[in-house]
Amino acid sequence: MRLLNRLLAALVSLALVVVGVLLIIEVVADRVNHRPAVVKWHGAYDWAHRTSWTQGSVRVACIVVAALGLILLVAELKRTRVTRFRVEDKESGAEHPVDVAYTRRGVAGAVRTAVTDVDGVRSARVTVKRRSVTVRADTSARDAEGASTLLEPSREAAQQRLDALALAHTPKLKLTTAPRKR
Repeated sequence: MRLLNRLLAALVSLALVVVGVLLIIEVVADRVNHRPAVVKWHGAYDWAHRTSWTQGSVRVACIVVAALGLILLVAELKRTRVTRFRVEDKESGAEHPVDVAYTRRGVAGAVRTAVTDVDGVRSARVTVKRRSVTVRADTSARDAEGASTLLEPSREAAQQRLDALALAHTPKLKLTTAPRKR
């Protein structure tokens, strides 16, 4: 979302600069030559004088602008994606506290390593979100029953690793195992 915000901000600022420069050019040209230089705005000016605020076209334009503003507001109020997971501060009364955190990729790598260290687990895909860590462990077992026997050891290993990271807010662990693909 950050990239989209920056792109929209750049486009809006560029549009404002262009409109501002055009306005300056048009004001100077109207004062000097009494005619438009770039944009033929006299027709729009006359239309604005003839049109009341209660006319349908004005109402539709206002509704469209209000809807776009509401969409932008909702997009800005949406929570951003967590990129850092803070580590619990063991010395809460410290004079100079240190900000320590793991990245999303770091947490995923630590959990993946813990799960793949379990005998019988070939690989693991880890997805880290704000409140949950989802792990899908691919096992060496040939059937679902054999894969399910590795569920509890894998879960214990992943939970121990999450506990060892000492995160301020430990995410919920969701783990599934799958048999080897043929």
